[in-house]
Amino acid sequence: MQEALAIIKKDMGEEAFILSTKTKHGKGPLGLGGDALIEVTAAVDEQPPQAPLPVSGGTYGLRPPLTNRAPEPAPTPKPAARPPQAPPAAPMDLQPIRRELLEIKGAVEALKDQETRNTTILHELDLMKALLSRIQRQGMPAAQVQLPPSLLELYGDLLANDVDPLIALRLSEYTQRALTEEGDAATVDPERARLFMRRVIANFIPVASPIQLDPGKLQVAALVGPTGVGKTTTIAKLAAYAKLQLKQKVALVTLDTFRVAAVDQLQQYAQILQVPLHVALTVEDLRSALRFYQDRTLVLIDTPGHSPKNSDLLDQMRRFLEELPSVETHLVLSATTKPKDLADIAARFEPLKPSRLIFTKLDETSTYGPILSTLVRVKRPLSYLGIGQEVPQDLELATSRRVADLILPVPQVVL
Repeated sequence: MQEALAIIKKDMGEEAFILSTKTKHGKGPLGLGGDALIEVTAAVDEQPPQAPLPVSGGTYGLRPPLTNRAPEPAPTPKPAARPPQAPPAAPMDLQPIRRELLEIKGAVEALKDQETRNTTILHELDLMKALLSRIQRQGMPAAQVQLPPSLLELYGDLLANDVDPLIALRLSEYTQRALTEEGDAATVDPERARLFMRRVIANFIPVASPIQLDPGKLQVAALVGPTGVGKTTTIAKLAAYAKLQLKQKVALVTLDTFRVAAVDQLQQYAQILQVPLHVALTVEDLRSALRFYQDRTLVLIDTPGHSPKNSDLLDQMRRFLEELPSVETHLVLSATTKPKDLADIAARFEPLKPSRLIFTKLDETSTYGPILSTLVRVKRPLSYLGIGQEVPQDLELATSRRVADLILPVPQVVL
C-alpha cells in the first residue's frame, strides 16, 4: 500500500485522492498462486476551487414611529466614512484530510484480506497456548518437553486424563524414538501417532488372567482395600459369574464384623445366589470354614474396609491371610481416588502382599490416567474392572486394550 501511494503521488501529484483499493493474487511460474498484488484506483480533481463571492456592505435606516402629524422632511444624512473591506478568507483546503482518510480506508481493506490468512495461524497459536498452559498446570516445565507437534498434542491428552506428567513424558519419548526409527517423527500423521502410542500404552499395562477355577480343586480369593471402594459388591459379582455362568460351586466368607450393614448386604447376595455364607471372627474360624468348604471350587473372602493408616487392624488382616498360603489376594481401588492417595493406599496395603489389582467405580469418573500411573508404580497386574453397580454384568475382565481405550481414546468421527 505504501508503494502504491508513493507511485500515485509521483505520477498524479499531491492533489490525487484514492477511489478504491483491491487485493489480487498473481500467478506464479507454473500458473499457481503467487504474491498478493494491491490495485489502487486514484483520481485528480482538475477544476480549481472557486473563491467565495465578497459580501458588499450597506446602511440600514429605522422606520419612524406612527404619528398623526405629517412627516417632516428628513435631514440629509452626511456621507459616513466607509470602513475598510477585510480581505476575503482563504478557502479551507480539505484535500489533505480527504486523502488521509482514503489512504486509511485502503489500508483497512488490505488488512481484511490479510485477516483471512491469519485466521488459521491464530487458531493454531490458541491451541498451542492452551496446551502449554495445561502442561504448566500439571507441574511439568514446558521447556522440558521437546516433542514434535503430533506427539506434543498426545502428551497434552495424557495430562488431561490425569496421567502422571513423568509417565506421560516417558510414553511420548518412547513413541517418538520408535517412530523415528520408522521415519521422520516430526512429520508423522497425528492419527498414526495416536494409534502407535495406544499400542505402547497397552504394552506398558500388566494384566492378570481371571481367577482360575478347576473342578475338584479349591481356589481361595480374598479382596482387601480401603472402605468405600466396593469390595462387597465386587465379591457378589465374582460369585454370581462363577455360579451362574461357569456353573461352579461357590462359598462366601466374611471377616468384616465391624459393620453390621456389610454382613447384611453380603447375606442378601448369598440368599439370592443360593450360596453359603460364613462369618469368621477369629483365625480358627477361618480355618474351620475352609476345611468345611473343601468340596467347593471357589471361596471368596470379604475383608473389612478400613483406613490404611489403622496399623492394628492391618496387622490383624495380615495374620488372617498368612493362614492361607495359596490365597489369591486382590487389592481393590477406586478409580475416583486422587492419584497421590492411590499411591499411598497401595504402599500401606503392601504388607498384605496383594498379587493383583482391581479398579472399581469407572462409571463415576471421567479421567482414567491414575489407573495407568498406579499400575506402573505398584507393578502388579490388573485383574478386573468394575464399571457399575449391576450384578454381575458390571464387572469386566481387564485387558490391556481396554485400558488403552480409557487412557487414550480414539476420537469419535462425527458424520
